[in-house]
Amino acid sequence: MKLTETQSGVVRLDGALTMDSVADTQLQLDRMLVNGAMTLDFGGVSHCDSAALALLLALRRRKDARNIKLSHIPASLYGLARLYELTPLLELPPEN
Repeated sequence: MKLTETQSGVVRLDGALTMDSVADTQLQLDRMLVNGAMTLDFGGVSHCDSAALALLLALRRRKDARNIKLSHIPASLYGLARLYELTPLLELPPEN
């Protein structure tokens, strides 16, 4: 998983967001989120599994969770959220 700050306050995630990559991704995001509000752009996520849901839940548990916006959520991640009945808890943006 590659994280790139594409513009001020916007981080794009590129690659697979799976059990193999989510721990490192979370560590990187934790370091980046210290700087304040951020939008996470999931437009480059090629594949995800239930570990991606764990990452989103961890982000929502942060005390600064209201400062974290999500964009370009892949349909597969919406599908997993619905399967595990986590859509309301994750506060995902409306599905396109």
